[in-house]
This record gives sequence, structure tokens and C-alpha cells, in this order.
Amino acid sequence: MSDLDGRCFIRRGGSLVPADAAAEEFLAEIADGREVILTTRKARSPQHHRWFFALLHKVVDNTDDWQNEEELLDALKLATGHVEYRMMLDGTAYVAPHSISFAAMGEEAFKRFRNRACYVLATKVLRCSPEELMAETDKTQQRAA
Repeated sequence: MSDLDGRCFIRRGGSLVPADAAAEEFLAEIADGREVILTTRKARSPQHHRWFFALLHKVVDNTDDWQNEEELLDALKLATGHVEYRMMLDGTAYVAPHSISFAAMGEEAFKRFRNRACYVLATKVLRCSPEELMAETDKTQQRAA
């Protein structure tokens, strides 16, 4: 399961409740009374994660360059140097996007990546300031809340 498949819940007393629409859908798919096994990990910041993917979604919806958020995310990883070097069977080296999963990256590292990605998107793709881009995404998230 990748972080894109993960669902966010909030503890309220002795229960976990959905933190967003994706978690509500996930919960609705489980039959009432059915036992499930969940693997948990404390998230670096689900709110920052959702904000970043809302930004990616907004860019994908308003440009013709990427088919989906994952394509744009890979392009941003390459553009910001968030990569790892790998070796093919014939010994040829290549560059691959590195993970930004919760397990692979703590909060501070994610903030640095997010800020670099916003700078690249704002200055190289959208031709605006990073602050304008972030403020527009903040407005979108406030309307969704």
C-alpha cells in the first residue's frame, strides 16, 4: 500500500473516525460488524500531506502537461533533485524519483521538499510567486473544510 492509498483517521475517545472524504469512503466499504486489521503509523502531518496533494490536483486540473497527480509529483521530484540513483542489470546507472512517503520522509524533510516543489511550480510552470501559489491553495483548502 502506498501513501496515496492510505486513509487518515482521528482518534476521538475510544474510536477512530474518518478525517476526510477518502477515509469515509474506505470505512463505508467495510460491512458493519466485520473485523478488519489496520496497520497504523503516526503521520508526519496529514493536513500538510492533503494540502500538498490538493495543490498537485489543482495544477493538473488547470494545465495540460500532466495526466494525474502522480505524473506531476514525479516531475517535481526530478526537478527538485529528490532522486535516487539505481543500476540496471547491464550496469547502466539511471535516476529515479525518490519516495516522499510518510515512512521515507519526516516532517522537516517533507516541508523542505514541499517548499522546493512550490518554488518550481510557481516560477517555472505557472509564472507566479511561490507565495501566490501557496495562498491560492490555502483558499481552496479553506473552502473544502
